Amino acid sequence: MINNQKLIVTWASLRASHLYNLHKYEDSYAVSQEFFEWTASCIDYSDSLKASILKVPNFNKENRTN
Repeated sequence: MINNQKLIVTWASLRASHLYNLHKYEDSYAVSQEFFEWTASCIDYSDSLKASILKVPNFNKENRTN
């Protein structure tokens, strides 16, 4: 697992835990379910996921006037 993935897993886990501690059980469950679905789709459909990622141009680089 690369560092970016570790950070995402850690963030989602901490967010779900924090919401649970605030007694926001539905929100905690929603975060964990959405995260599970997202990670499962990344593993199952990694090729199509790469193809569907939007490439945003660097607006500071081209066609800019000062």
